[in-house]
Amino acid sequence: MPSLLAMAAPPSGPGLKELLIILAAAGIVAVAMQRLRLAIIPAYLIAGAAIGPGGWGLISSPDSVASISELAIVLLLFGIGLHTDVGVLRYGWKRSVSVGVGSTLLAALVMWPVAIVAGLSAPAGLAVALALSMSSTAVVLRILQERRELHTPDGRLSFSTLLIQDFIAIGAMLAIPTLAVWNGTRVTGAAATDAPPTDLLRQFGAAVAGVTAIVLIGKLVLPRILHEAAKQKSSEAMMVVSTAAALGAAGLTQVIGLSSALGAFLGGFLLSSTPFRHQLSGQLGPLRDLFSAVFFTAIGMAVDLPTVADHAFTIIVATLAMVTLKTVAIALSCWALGATGNVSAKVGVTLAQAGEFSLVLLGVASAPGLGLLSGAATVLSVSVVVLSLMVTPLMMNVARWLDHRMPRVPAPRWASGRNAARGAPADAHASAPQAIPVRHRRVIIAGYGLVGRVVADALTAKGADATIIDMNPATVQTQGRLGRRIVFGDVSNPDVLESAGLHEADALILTIPDEEIVLRACQEARKLNPSVIIIARTNYVSKGMVATGLGANHVVIEELATAESMEKIISQVLGDPPTNNPPAGTPPASNE
Repeated sequence: MPSLLAMAAPPSGPGLKELLIILAAAGIVAVAMQRLRLAIIPAYLIAGAAIGPGGWGLISSPDSVASISELAIVLLLFGIGLHTDVGVLRYGWKRSVSVGVGSTLLAALVMWPVAIVAGLSAPAGLAVALALSMSSTAVVLRILQERRELHTPDGRLSFSTLLIQDFIAIGAMLAIPTLAVWNGTRVTGAAATDAPPTDLLRQFGAAVAGVTAIVLIGKLVLPRILHEAAKQKSSEAMMVVSTAAALGAAGLTQVIGLSSALGAFLGGFLLSSTPFRHQLSGQLGPLRDLFSAVFFTAIGMAVDLPTVADHAFTIIVATLAMVTLKTVAIALSCWALGATGNVSAKVGVTLAQAGEFSLVLLGVASAPGLGLLSGAATVLSVSVVVLSLMVTPLMMNVARWLDHRMPRVPAPRWASGRNAARGAPADAHASAPQAIPVRHRRVIIAGYGLVGRVVADALTAKGADATIIDMNPATVQTQGRLGRRIVFGDVSNPDVLESAGLHEADALILTIPDEEIVLRACQEARKLNPSVIIIARTNYVSKGMVATGLGANHVVIEELATAESMEKIISQVLGDPPTNNPPAGTPPASNE
């Protein structure tokens, strides 16, 4: 893998031309796939296969964009780490971890013999089985968010399983060099078979020291730097610092002989526990999406279309086998650990595809220094991943259709009894109370200045469930200690709005004085939740009209409010103005 320092050089000549071809092809195919309501990641893979050496040959070799592709995977895994919210495991974490680990390992174990029967060696088959046991975090979460199913029982269980899979993928990435040694392939670098034991110990110590340094910097130093940037209201500085952290962590792990992808994920994961995670995720989102398109398109270049055409039947059968085995393995694991049959089936179908980490693991296993997978095996495995991603939205539609028509299958007696003994419900249906409680209003308040505080206190006094969004890190820290639900970030950032719970909110109240942010927030909030009530604050009538056009239901205009307040004060101080009309009850004046 090329050094990260090589990416400092700007692309020129053929590199710029190839980057233009990649982005153009990815954009065209992505638009076509979205018109067909299909997932966007397979679009990038198809675009890469079309323009690569196995397709039209517009790009002769994927190695020509290796540096850009490496930067893309660093930002992609940094973003995945940033979204890794361990807090979702806080309640029922034992069950979530058990389901995640059990279902993933069971899926890998049932696919391993199939890979051996297909002609792979035992180590290579295990590498492929581990890769295909991973599911797609990007595709599944995007579909669940669009359908507002992330907080349903099957949505929560799917998300926690994906979270555990991310950690398992890191372990699998570290284990692949060992599998290459088992396979009898010479491994270069830290895992070389002819390295003396003292060198291996020294390299292991360097790896431990490097990871420890990343953890210490990520826990002690980086949050302080981001806190200072946030105090200065500098969003650009926060984005630059976080991007530098991603590249620095990736470069450090690469220097100590580990994968740069591991360092990027670890850097993002350390930042996921800070209050800046939502703001950073939204800021880096466009950049991450751009380079993700480059990465997946570059991966697609490894697909040799003539080979795929010659083995189309094998690829289809392998994909069906993988989807079936993963569905059964994941569903059985969920059911055995306390979920109902319906929830287990939906989770199994939702996570039956392969994912981003599948491509990363296949790329590591097929690296020239390892030689664990041949070129043909890699092409066929990547083709299975692409096909499974393409059918994921259709499969999730079928799962939702079946869920409404299947009888409710209870959890097994041993699992439901254990959950009852712990005081935890076996599923959402069993835990539903007989009487539906009165639902509290859920309100999001953007800005915790004087206006925001008055609004928050008034709503809290009336029993509303208020969540605050603010850009002052000191305010976020203080109010968080006091027990208020508060999120750091820019309210016009879609990730911040989603983390504050906009999809479930009844109203969004924009109390901040910055009109440009208010207008952007109105537009983004209306896209994310068409039914939410938006109450905005603007300084002038003209901006109030724009806010209404962008989705605000009600607008409080400061110049009008000031005029009304001044009118009342004048009336109180000076009294009512005199009139020519006599007071009521006064007789008319005589003409005499």
